Amino acid sequence: MSIIPQAEPVSIEIFGRKVGFSKEGGHPCLIVAECGINHGGSTDRAMDMVRAAADAGVDVVKFQRRDLAATYTPAAFADPNSAAHGLAHYLPVLKETQLVDEAYESLKMLAADLGLGFLVTPFDEPSVDFLNGIGVGAFKIASCDFDNPFLHQKIAATGKPVIISTGMQTETHLFEVIPTLKQLFPGRCALMHTVSSYPTAFRDCQLHSILRMKINHGMPVGWSGHERGVSVSVTAASLGADIIERHFTLDRTLPGPDQAASIEPDGLKKLVARVRATEEAYGDPYSTKGLTRGEVQTKEILGKSLCARRDLRAGDPVRFADLEARSPGRGISPFLAHYLVRTNAVLARDVPAGVLLTPQDIDKKVTVSAGPC
Repeated sequence: MSIIPQAEPVSIEIFGRKVGFSKEGGHPCLIVAECGINHGGSTDRAMDMVRAAADAGVDVVKFQRRDLAATYTPAAFADPNSAAHGLAHYLPVLKETQLVDEAYESLKMLAADLGLGFLVTPFDEPSVDFLNGIGVGAFKIASCDFDNPFLHQKIAATGKPVIISTGMQTETHLFEVIPTLKQLFPGRCALMHTVSSYPTAFRDCQLHSILRMKINHGMPVGWSGHERGVSVSVTAASLGADIIERHFTLDRTLPGPDQAASIEPDGLKKLVARVRATEEAYGDPYSTKGLTRGEVQTKEILGKSLCARRDLRAGDPVRFADLEARSPGRGISPFLAHYLVRTNAVLARDVPAGVLLTPQDIDKKVTVSAGPC
């Protein structure tokens, strides 16, 4: 939920819900379970991941889609083992973990049945066409395509909301690219602060960037985490992340490059519960501080009031030396003692020593709520 008063309140709508901050106030953090390629290319395992994510209480499940021949150069695609390409380990894994095209429609339908948004990252232009053809409701742009105008324009032409990761980018480059993104995706673009190392060390998370991006760019900003555990992601929510995305797996011992940086179903449940508790505890940052119902009662019991230090007589001027502060807090606030003296207030009636002063005891009308406790 947005919590930065310095930033212009802004929100977008995605999957039928507001993300960020609007006139209605802050909106709940959008929690995304990034299934990625942790399914290993198995449609059945991918379906089980969607079910487990729904059981954990997330809002959105996310997958990836690549047309590898369009993503990589012909030479790299044909010979990833060549040292010139540096893809000897990665590209074969991507080939092995590709979902068949028919799986995406099935996963989208299952997500809808379970009340989840279905988000996919296309890594190339043909994948945008494919995903738009099956009716995805929104797109995610990976960090590697943050400054890819060809993919940006292709997605912008769909008119759908987009979430864009900013890993591997400097702050200077954010300022160079984001104005164009805001023009291409007016009112339908959110940013994700992320660090593209797997897993990400705590010292490298740089969560302060969430605040800086909100202030600098006036857009909803989330955290796409690759760290171990859930504490950093919960902290990100408390700092104002409008979206929390985490890599998710059914079993971290399964093969795959993202398993170590992923959380399992129990961890995902903890993440959702702790983010929601954090949001509830933080409240609305644009509201003023006030007393809770419990505090009103506590203030009467533990608060203090002006009390006569000695027997006081009607017509006597109020003197600081004649007063003290004692509980309960049902009389005039001690904060008003100097005010009463300064305004030459006098007593309207006798007040015995040890008795609390009330507004009726002063000839100059003063209410118990006229100053802070």
